[in-house]
Amino acid sequence: MTAKWNIDVAAVSDVLQKTATAVEPFNAHSKSYNDRLNNVTVALKWDIFTVVAVAVSEYGAHWQPIIQAAATQVEASLTGATNAVKAYNAGQTEMAANAQRAAGNGVVPGTASQGRARAL
Repeated sequence: MTAKWNIDVAAVSDVLQKTATAVEPFNAHSKSYNDRLNNVTVALKWDIFTVVAVAVSEYGAHWQPIIQAAATQVEASLTGATNAVKAYNAGQTEMAANAQRAAGNGVVPGTASQGRARAL
């Protein structure tokens, strides 16, 4: 069975752009997460808040790598999808160029069972 691909490159590119725009705040938060929690911890350095400061610090230490990994995965997924669409589009362009070149040489494309034929 032959796979038939028909990707709407413009629509996919639009979705990828909108997704990238939507995750920008998440990426910013993932980078500033540790600094913000440190600011909270510093504000809680009074004797009566020491236990709370330790809890906030441990909370941050636990979640920071998970949040960073999620941000990295989102970025990698968007990059991978973008590269896949670019490769698909380049393949379509290459196939069209090959077909035009073959037509210029008098080659008539046949079906899979017939193979290629030459124009007489």
